[in-house]
Amino acid sequence: MSAGYQTEFDRENGISSIIDTLGGSNITQVFVHSVTSLENITELTETVTGLEKYPERSLLVARPDDLVCVVDKVDNQYLQFLSKLGIGLSNKNIIVASKDFQQDSDATLSDLLMSNCEALLAIRNLVKRNKKIVLNPYIASPKEFKLVAILETILGRKVHILGGNSDIVDYANHKHNVRAKALELGLPVPEGDVVVLQVDGDGKPLDLTPMQTAIHRFINKTGRVLIKGSVGASGTSLVIAENNPESIQKALGEIAGRIDNMIYLVEVMFDVVVSPNVLMYIDPDYNRITSVSVTDQILSDDLMHEGNIYPSTATTLNEMLLSAEKLSLWLQAEGYSGLVGFDFGEYYNTEKGQFGHFLAEVNPRTNAATYSKSLMEHLNRNQKKRGGPYIEAFLSANIKTNARSFAQLREWYGHLFFNPKIGKGLVPYNIGCLRYGKFTLAVFGRSRNEVMEMYEDFKILSTKE
Repeated sequence: MSAGYQTEFDRENGISSIIDTLGGSNITQVFVHSVTSLENITELTETVTGLEKYPERSLLVARPDDLVCVVDKVDNQYLQFLSKLGIGLSNKNIIVASKDFQQDSDATLSDLLMSNCEALLAIRNLVKRNKKIVLNPYIASPKEFKLVAILETILGRKVHILGGNSDIVDYANHKHNVRAKALELGLPVPEGDVVVLQVDGDGKPLDLTPMQTAIHRFINKTGRVLIKGSVGASGTSLVIAENNPESIQKALGEIAGRIDNMIYLVEVMFDVVVSPNVLMYIDPDYNRITSVSVTDQILSDDLMHEGNIYPSTATTLNEMLLSAEKLSLWLQAEGYSGLVGFDFGEYYNTEKGQFGHFLAEVNPRTNAATYSKSLMEHLNRNQKKRGGPYIEAFLSANIKTNARSFAQLREWYGHLFFNPKIGKGLVPYNIGCLRYGKFTLAVFGRSRNEVMEMYEDFKILSTKE
């Protein structure tokens, strides 16, 4: 981040700006942040509603001349709200991929764009001839590469894509592959094993004996094991087994009913103090890898991702950054580019009498922390222009609500919204999800304690809905 509006935490830890990594004014980013391009998305759609609305989050990352593709229209009152904060795009730079999106459709945002000539022509008319065009996907799946090929035909010029190639994205998206690479590089991972299950035609396990054997092999180490499906986002593939017959049988029963994975990791489960997410950027044009965000994840008891808080309190942060850089170098050598997230766990090592860290997983894509961190950067840039106080902390969390429009949300909580004069307050996003009774909230302030207090005050107020 430019030194003019960089936070103290980022300066001290060598963290760069997400916004600055997108390039200068000679580059136009075309955001296609389709969560539904993730592999094995079925498990996630069963637990998270409204995923088709998530692409509008990229409004918080985009610069004024970028393009943001969404499934359907974004609430105009919300766009006006962002504009007053000095964030977001004009309506003409928002590409709507579908006029009549069916909520039960399994089409991704890229699918919709490829079949919508009007949207493709709008992109052609908006991009300038003298600018480099970069497709910025949530994750670079084969569909995004097909979209790039179509755009190149429509535009009559080269279109670059972050992600590099879909093969390395797919490889790194499998947890057992990353575990093997981490061990090869000498990076810390929990003691454990890879279990491959035989499955029937429907994908259900035929024999859980290998899983049961692995659980019993490691469960005595700390009294718990964490079972991870090799593919799965936001904690959907995780199962915890404790050292008692009932818990073990429950875990085995849950796995027996799954069809999303046949490869699992069974790892010793530590008492984690904090779970940082380190976001790195691998530049596609220069031999450069930079860290652009470090946040602490907010996890539920069953390890589902619920939000992020900044700055991180990890005491082993330097070691985590080094681990993330080593893995980033490997990804770069395999042709990967763009954002990549690394989830770590920090725990107290009783044998050594000090804190240690371990790699939990790698996400070769954009992640949830990207949006709130980018939003903070935009706000601080504008605070500099206004001469207002800088933001030094934020908390983002998924919120359930009875509000069904941004107008209603502002009526109830508008007095708590971000105030540039004092440099703190709330900024809601994922507004399209209000139809499902939820949205995402970012809370900004001067310290972790301050944003946590504001968040608690908001939760008390929201119970009166």
